[in-house]
Amino acid sequence: MGLVVLDTDVASLAFKQKLPPQLAARLIGQTICLTFVTVGELTKWAEFRQWGPQRAVRHQSMASR
Repeated sequence: MGLVVLDTDVASLAFKQKLPPQLAARLIGQTICLTFVTVGELTKWAEFRQWGPQRAVRHQSMASR
């Protein structure tokens, strides 16, 4: 098991469960890390898109792992 830092685009795709199958397969068993910049960008995006409470909770859960 290794550490993998996801950039904002890949983290967004992972959150939406739209990762390409080849990439999703490579991430299995890896510890996923997000930089504070990525967390900030995703948080700003959530505010801008006015996500509902359910989606916001999912985002917070992903960002805090």
